[in-house]
Amino acid sequence: MTRRGFGRMAGAGALVAAGQGVLAHPVAAQALPKLKVWGASATVEAYHGFLFLGIPLGFYREQGVEVEFGTAAGSSATLQLVAAGQVQLGYVGMEVVALAKARNPTLPVTAVYLQDRGNIYELVVPQDSAIRSVADLKGKTIGVANLASGAIPSLRAMLAEAGLNPANDVSLVPVGNGAAAATALRGGRVQALSLFRAQHALIETLGISLRYFQREQPSAVVIANSTFLRQNPAAVTGALRGIAAGSIFAQLAPEVTVRQHWTMFGRPTGLSEEEAMSRARHVLSRSAELWRRWDDAATAWGAMDASMWDRLQAFMVQQQLMDRAIDSATLFSTELIPAVNQLDAAAVERRARGA
Repeated sequence: MTRRGFGRMAGAGALVAAGQGVLAHPVAAQALPKLKVWGASATVEAYHGFLFLGIPLGFYREQGVEVEFGTAAGSSATLQLVAAGQVQLGYVGMEVVALAKARNPTLPVTAVYLQDRGNIYELVVPQDSAIRSVADLKGKTIGVANLASGAIPSLRAMLAEAGLNPANDVSLVPVGNGAAAATALRGGRVQALSLFRAQHALIETLGISLRYFQREQPSAVVIANSTFLRQNPAAVTGALRGIAAGSIFAQLAPEVTVRQHWTMFGRPTGLSEEEAMSRARHVLSRSAELWRRWDDAATAWGAMDASMWDRLQAFMVQQQLMDRAIDSATLFSTELIPAVNQLDAAAVERRARGA
C-alpha cells in the first residue's frame, strides 16, 4: 500500500504559499532526493500520521526530500525491505532490530530515530475490575491476540516482576483483536487483555473503560538502510524532520490528521462519520501518548542512548528471545539528531493550530 504526490495537493500548496512552511527558506523547485518510508502494519491507520502527514502537508518537500509512503505486514518484513535497499527508512519495533543484528551483525540497518518512547505492549483490565495490581492476576485468564503475539514476552516480564510464575499462575487464551477481544473481556471469558496500545484504545471506543499496567521501555524506532544513510545523510535528516513535523501536527490537530488519513486511504464503512471520527481521534490520541510530546522542550526529537538498548537486550536475554546481548553501539546512531532538531517546530505548531 503506497501513496505519493500528495505534497502537491491544493490544500498543502495553499499553506506553503501562505508562508506557513517549516523552513525559513523553502527549498527551490528542483529534483529532490526520493526516499521510501515504510510502516510495519498490514493496514494504515490515522495514528500512523507521523509517517504519512508529511506528504499531503508538504513537510517532506519543505525539508528537501520527496517521500513515498507504504507499509509491510510487520516489523520483520519492513526491516527486510530496508536491509535489501528496497526501502530507505522503516518504522519497526526495537526488539526486531536487536534480534536481527544479533543473528547477522553485518545487516545494513541502523536505528536513527526513536519514535515510541513508551511501550506499546501493556496489560489492561476493566476499570471497574477488582484487579488493582499485576499480582492480583494470579489464577486469572489473560487474552492475547494469538499465542505467537509480540506482546507475550513483555507480559511474561510484567508477571515475573510482580512475583508471579508466568507459566503456572495465569492462563493465556487467544482472543484476536478489536471487537472479538472486547467481547471476550466483557463476557468474562478473560479477566485481562495483553494486546498493544492502539488495540486497547480501540476497545475503549467500544464502551469499555480500562485500567492500564505498563513496563517502562521504549518500543519503536525509525531505521535506515546503512549504505543509504552513509551516502545520503542530508536526505535522511530531511525525512526525519518530516516525521517530527508529522508527530507535532498529529498531536495538535488530530481531527485534521484523521481527515487526511481518510483522503489518502478511505473512510471506514459501516459507521457514521461522527462515530468514525470519534473512534479514530481517540485511538490516535492514545497512541500519541507514547511519542515525544510536542511541548517537551527537555527531550530532543528522536533522541535515544545506549542504556535504552542495553535494557532492552537484557530483557530479551531474560525472556530467552536472544542467547546473549551484543554491543548496543552497533544498533543505532544519533549523529543526525542535532540536525533533525533544527526543525522549526514553532512553525509546525502554528500550522496545526490554524488547520
